[in-house]
Amino acid sequence: MKVIPAIDIRDGKCTRLVEGDFDRGVIFDEDPTDAARRWVDMGAELMHVVDLDGAKGGLRPNADVVKRVIATSDVPVQVGGGIRSLADADAVLDAGASRVVFGTTLVEDPDTVAEAVSRFGADKVSVSIDAKGTEVRTRGWTAGTGIDALELARSAVDELGVETIIYTDTTLDGTLTGPNLRNVSDVTRAIGCEILAAGGVATIGDLLKLRD
Repeated sequence: MKVIPAIDIRDGKCTRLVEGDFDRGVIFDEDPTDAARRWVDMGAELMHVVDLDGAKGGLRPNADVVKRVIATSDVPVQVGGGIRSLADADAVLDAGASRVVFGTTLVEDPDTVAEAVSRFGADKVSVSIDAKGTEVRTRGWTAGTGIDALELARSAVDELGVETIIYTDTTLDGTLTGPNLRNVSDVTRAIGCEILAAGGVATIGDLLKLRD
């Protein structure tokens, strides 16, 4: 198991939202590159970077900041948030990202995800499944879909060729109250691919439980 630090960017700053609520954000660093350097110094081998504004609106307004974070880091960086097209994915990979993350696009335009896997390779593409309970949320977690998270995960793997899924419980993200072990367990047991679990992780104990 790998521990992957996350850097979430809003308005150009390193920001953590509580339960994905844009009205409840805590700024940790004015410059996200400071956070990136700190994680690398602490031994991070991979980082997860999200353009929160892009995830909500789809225009990737923090693209230049993300590019600076990638350039600052001496480790692979996977990038999500507002990646809605092959052109977006291509731009992020050209900027030096090791992998792109599709979230909203997985629901609204799955053919683009399948084509990205075909064009860039499954090792360069992952999908983010963000669930409130078992329901998938999109557009920066602001929109409900009525889609079951486990069923979406199955279709991503079986029909689109996805090999890496980031599964987040949106009701726990940013709360530091511990992960939803039951839902993570359901996904990992049912889906034959790499699973990255997020949401609520706060202690070494949480990590050991996720590992087990």
